[in-house]
Amino acid sequence: MDKKPYAALFPLLAVSLAAGGALLLLVKPVWLGLLAMALALTALAVGMVIVGARWRQLQQECDDIFLENSSAAASIINTIDVPALIFDELGRIIWSNEALDELYMGRDIKKLIPSLDPHLPAQATTMELNGRAYQVMSIAVKREHQSAHKLTFQYWLDRTEVLHYTRLYEENMPVVALIYVDNYEELTADKQFHRNTVLSEVEGLVSKLASSIQGTYRRYENARFFLVFEAKYMDELEKERFKLLELAHSIDTGTEQTVTLSIAVGAESHVATSDESARQAMELALGRGGDQAVVKRGTNYSFYGGQKQIAPSRQSRVKARLFAKALRQLMENSDMVFVMGHKYADMDCIGAALGLMRLSQCANRRGYIVLDDANAMIEGALNSIAESKQYHDCIRTPEQAMQLIRPGSVLVVVDTQRTSSVLSPQLYAKAAKTVIIDHHRRPVDSLSAPTLNYYEAGASSACEMVTELMQYFADGLKPTPFESSALLAGMTMDTKSFAVNTGARTFEAAGFLRRCGADSSMVKLMYQDDMTTFRNRAKVVENATIMDGGIAISTCPKDMPNNSLIAAQAADSLLSIKGIQASFVLAEGASGVSISGRSLGQINVQLILERIGGGGHLAVAGAQLKDVDMEQAVSMLTDSIYSYLNELASAGAQDS
Repeated sequence: MDKKPYAALFPLLAVSLAAGGALLLLVKPVWLGLLAMALALTALAVGMVIVGARWRQLQQECDDIFLENSSAAASIINTIDVPALIFDELGRIIWSNEALDELYMGRDIKKLIPSLDPHLPAQATTMELNGRAYQVMSIAVKREHQSAHKLTFQYWLDRTEVLHYTRLYEENMPVVALIYVDNYEELTADKQFHRNTVLSEVEGLVSKLASSIQGTYRRYENARFFLVFEAKYMDELEKERFKLLELAHSIDTGTEQTVTLSIAVGAESHVATSDESARQAMELALGRGGDQAVVKRGTNYSFYGGQKQIAPSRQSRVKARLFAKALRQLMENSDMVFVMGHKYADMDCIGAALGLMRLSQCANRRGYIVLDDANAMIEGALNSIAESKQYHDCIRTPEQAMQLIRPGSVLVVVDTQRTSSVLSPQLYAKAAKTVIIDHHRRPVDSLSAPTLNYYEAGASSACEMVTELMQYFADGLKPTPFESSALLAGMTMDTKSFAVNTGARTFEAAGFLRRCGADSSMVKLMYQDDMTTFRNRAKVVENATIMDGGIAISTCPKDMPNNSLIAAQAADSLLSIKGIQASFVLAEGASGVSISGRSLGQINVQLILERIGGGGHLAVAGAQLKDVDMEQAVSMLTDSIYSYLNELASAGAQDS
């Protein structure tokens, strides 16, 4: 019983005792004082009894009011059309209202909601039951006794109509699509091109597409279209994998070239944001080589098409000339030039870096190559750089470059545009002026907001691009024989000795380097291997397994020296075997597994590795899988290959 009501009588007790003591001292005889004290104590005791009785009466009245309210609340909860229940920590339903009983008569909450953990009562979840969608809310019931069983009160909010109208809203959202004839310039350069007929047929295909999805389109340039339709038709387009791409291939152009389209779709909640997303998706589609569709939803991208590179090269000499002029102006307005490539630098990266060092010297600016630890792939080139009086002091680590770089400096990134692959993302973020030169297809995680960018997915290598820039950078500019040899070595590596991914511009660049003194014997020396590396590469090739479609897979053990280099070389060697169309070699390192992919052109290794976080070119690609072992990496790669082959089979079935 609460003792607070008796506290009011304590002052009275103190006064009574004080008065009784005074009476004992002052009143004669003594028994009168004792009698007065006894009467005071008796009155105090009676008062306490009366107060206690009254307190109990008040408590009873309060309990009655609480019970009446509790009964009313229980009646409301039991009859309200909101399913509610109480369950214990074992998942047993100990009480449920009528609304829940109509839906479920069982007594085990775990059978009703398998994902629910009774030990975590605060969790909220969603579920579907009898065709209705519910949002399930749980609240812990507070108990007076610590030893009492934990109970959870749960109620379900019917969200069926809300989800229905949300779905209707999402289906009716405006979607913006941009459609470009991405090889229009190449087609118009051919005098045999049937311009009016081709554009009319392309517009006919776009019009037919717009009608089939109840959309509207406008042609706003010679070979560009703007299309708006409702989001509910997106599933159909994606299921057909944007068959407009293949239909365009069948148009007779009057030339040997095929019409290729780039389709970019922005699917957002407003027309303005959809338009902006479509433009970003188009930039990505063109940067990946065109002939494909890119769908952007928020920060997510989906890719369709792009299985084969129709045009061998789409480089523009005008673009190269304008970029070279802009690059020279940027270098001349800078105090220093830093050149950085990707992690695990190869000869294409080193050769392009040396070519850019020649450009920085032509602009009278001090240049540095940013490089981390050397690897066997570039060891020969680095030894030659160390012996050179001109370049022996030009290499800096990323940490040293972070200390040297200033607001007036320019950073040039070569042979990559991926944030995850660049040697030092921190250095890129610190640089005020940045330039990107790359020949790979545009990835989703590309480096953001460069001052200048030069992307050419049709180029064979970064060395080819830099070699061409040299010819427009300044009149009479020529690389030294050593620089020419390094550039030619990079081109030789990325083209597999000019066997894959080459065009007329590739051989023109190689011819220019030979005229500048490139030494083929020096190039050969850069690729020489020791006997151990040769034997290990042969062992990896021998242990390869062949999948369907002529795809070879092999692995390099973790303890094999230079296993990343051997993986790349073994992938190249496997393509020389009859019947093999593509090869993948995995090498296990300290932090994960690296994959080297190679192809003769029929199979797009870039699309296969892109599914697991990699990227590159149609014929040459790679991936770095962090925190996985070899078994997991092989499983991920195999799943990606089968997924790619299934898509190829589906596309072939639709074409037939």
